[in-house]
Amino acid sequence: MAINLLDMVKSAVAGQVADQLGSAVGIDKSKASSAIDAVAPVLLGSLLKKASTPSGASDLSKIFKEQDTSILGNLGGLIGGGGSSSGTDLMSMGAKFLPMLLGSSQSSVISALVKLLGFNEKSITGLITMLAPIVMSVVGKQAKSMGALDPSALTSLLGSQSNLLSSALPKELSGVMGLADVLGGKANAAVQSATRATQEAANPLKWLLPLGVLGLLGFLGWQFLSGKPAEKADQKVSKPSPSSADVADVKLPSVPALPDLTDIKKGLDSTFGGLTQALGGITDVDTAKGALSKIEDAAKAYEGLGIDKLPAAAQTGLGSFIKPYVNSLKELLEKLYIIPGVKDVIEPAIGPMLTTVTKLVG
Repeated sequence: MAINLLDMVKSAVAGQVADQLGSAVGIDKSKASSAIDAVAPVLLGSLLKKASTPSGASDLSKIFKEQDTSILGNLGGLIGGGGSSSGTDLMSMGAKFLPMLLGSSQSSVISALVKLLGFNEKSITGLITMLAPIVMSVVGKQAKSMGALDPSALTSLLGSQSNLLSSALPKELSGVMGLADVLGGKANAAVQSATRATQEAANPLKWLLPLGVLGLLGFLGWQFLSGKPAEKADQKVSKPSPSSADVADVKLPSVPALPDLTDIKKGLDSTFGGLTQALGGITDVDTAKGALSKIEDAAKAYEGLGIDKLPAAAQTGLGSFIKPYVNSLKELLEKLYIIPGVKDVIEPAIGPMLTTVTKLVG
């Protein structure tokens, strides 16, 4: 039977736990379950997105290996059954997870949930914060039970949820979160590619071993064919076996090292997050003019990352990382350009950057 992590999360917070969560964040008990049903896919989608890159999958692997999932057996107490301090404990746990899960899109995601669900921002923020450690514990517990704690296995486990999450997440949220290429029909290829990349990142020298063997065989073959006379059998002269120093002289080809892209990826997260937030507040020409300075700042920040100066292989890797952001950005601009006058205001600022990143994505 296929694993359904979303159902597991809902089961963990069903009934009285859902009521307690609602009460803790100011949501009526009758609406708590529906609110949880909307928020849980957001957190799982964030995990899926993070696991779709080698660095993100590696980070999650470390977290889940050290994670204590015992909170699932005491959710009632942690939410607030024993007093306000218990609720604060669960809230503080979630506050540590949210920046990792949502990154720079956190405010945009919360704003979208406020619009969709009709609750105030404080309630939505509280609910998503308290649900974060619960979702992490459910996924971590399942990964441990399956023996799927290494990065590539986590990528595969979370990638298997893409179709379920595609159905559960409204388009408004998947767009804000940049999940276009890791949900639904596009996910299989994306997950397979991410799994391969994660495996290669975990063992970058595996291809050098057969290459080393071939090099050694070639070296020995050259010696054999170089015309040296064979020793006569009756001489029984023992020849010294090649020493480790001889073997060490066989040089493997050097592999150019790629630069560390961690800081650049963080810069891209921040740049596109700020850009999406600025564009999300545009409703007419006046608000477009008000957002112009932030759009220009984002364009300058992108240019300052120096992506055009990176090796071609590094740019290719960043292209797949940026693609979800670019797709989300294009969808957002299509809606904004329908508004009279808006395109004339923001196109000069965002157009050159959009052209550049589109070429990078390919």
